[in-house]
Amino acid sequence: MKIPAAASATPVPASELDRLGSIALDQWRGLALVLVLISHGFFFTDRVNGIGRVGVNLFFFISGILVFRSLSRSRAATAGERTRSYWWRRLRRLYPALLAYVLVMLPLAWLLQHRPNLPLGSDLLSYIKAVPVAFIYGVNYIETPMSLGHLWSVSCEMQFYLLAPLIFIAGGATVRQRNLVFGLLLVILGGLGMAQPFVGSGKYHFEFAVWPMMLGFVCEYRRDWFRRIPGSLVTLIIWLGFGIGGLSLLIMLFGLEMKPVVVATGALLLAPCLLAYLSGRALPGMAGGWLKWLGERTYSIYLWQQPFTICNYLPNVLQPVGALVSVAVGGLWFHLFERPFLSTSRRK
Repeated sequence: MKIPAAASATPVPASELDRLGSIALDQWRGLALVLVLISHGFFFTDRVNGIGRVGVNLFFFISGILVFRSLSRSRAATAGERTRSYWWRRLRRLYPALLAYVLVMLPLAWLLQHRPNLPLGSDLLSYIKAVPVAFIYGVNYIETPMSLGHLWSVSCEMQFYLLAPLIFIAGGATVRQRNLVFGLLLVILGGLGMAQPFVGSGKYHFEFAVWPMMLGFVCEYRRDWFRRIPGSLVTLIIWLGFGIGGLSLLIMLFGLEMKPVVVATGALLLAPCLLAYLSGRALPGMAGGWLKWLGERTYSIYLWQQPFTICNYLPNVLQPVGALVSVAVGGLWFHLFERPFLSTSRRK
């Protein structure tokens, strides 16, 4: 049996720990995608409420970690150069796949607009009107057809990417100022996230949804705190995390009224995700390999999973199969519209 790096008696070099941690993050991102695919593939059963939001929160958390890591490791000479470089890399990395998806869906929306039982706004004209909203990442504030509706999470993410360098600059260079600025933002966004169920409208708005990204941002900033946790306790927390994930899957079977409980318990998955990353606890074997593969292609697969599931272009009974088909289509999309724009090290 392979011993996880962090549990070995021999200290692991920092570079190897970073490599294993990056693999672990990809695997957890793959798990987040699996939760979304379950949520949308079996949406018609009305027994998977909340698990998709758990997956999105987990993905947001990982994105927050990567945002701070990227900004803090930048070699740019000035804050302005770091900001411009970061914004350009994010747009270059994400925009081609989004642009291609929106344009390819245009003729498909025309061909499929008369299928029975489609959601409101599935006609071609509604889609055309929503295209500019998708291009400017405004889907989380403006209602769009279902085939573009899932881009609310992509919009939230890009909005955070635009603000993140400014947050990083506002934190300054001292620990005290960073603790104050980052901590205050986390408290505000976390409070808004907890208040969202009682507010009613605007459930996909940036201010309500983005708290996991700020949490990941802060956790990566204070990674030294979490690395002091004993290895035995890390192992316990990771196993408890898997148990909690299983509990969320069980709770969701009891209907829509359990959705807040599913989302709340699912949020506890963020702790084992963070510790697996910081301790280099990558999952070995075939399961780990598949989760890593999914995690590397999450964005493209996420773009395509909705037309094959809850858009109702396919009959309900075929939507679980559609979720699997979206994995194949998204994998191809990754090679066409994502991989060419990755950094050299990431492509390797």
